[in-house]
Amino acid sequence: MPSRRKTREFVLQVLFAADARNEDPTETLPFLESHFDSNQDEDLNMHRVIRDFARDLVGVVSVDYKVIDKLISHLSHNWKLTRISRVDRNILRMAIAEFTHFHDVPGKVILNEAIEIGKKYGAENSASFINGILDRIHVLERRPSSASELWELLDRLDESDSKG
Repeated sequence: MPSRRKTREFVLQVLFAADARNEDPTETLPFLESHFDSNQDEDLNMHRVIRDFARDLVGVVSVDYKVIDKLISHLSHNWKLTRISRVDRNILRMAIAEFTHFHDVPGKVILNEAIEIGKKYGAENSASFINGILDRIHVLERRPSSASELWELLDRLDESDSKG
């Protein structure tokens, strides 16, 4: 059965394709699922548990993408989202969605998986860029349950830092 890493890589492909086509990732997901379902390679074939995880993760990114993108821009020191490579941007979207909605996965695992996927698919500096963005989320005392709640937590932290 494919690992969660392979599933995250699949989700990255879905998010990347949706981003390139400027469409909702939930619209891209069925096409890529059918492609992998038709493959006879056991490592590529989608198993039900993995399919559910992939669908849930894509769904969270789809619903929360505006707030997630706002978070990425804010945490990347106000870089325009379009300046961040499409690979890095979608790894960050996926990791933030997982961090806020999949509390059964330890934050350290999410951080490490995003960094490793960045090393594999991103540019030379992708892993350190991804680490720099996600580390700010990873060190929070409690994990938020939505991207909006994460935005509020970080906003409060920024306010207290500026005051003092």
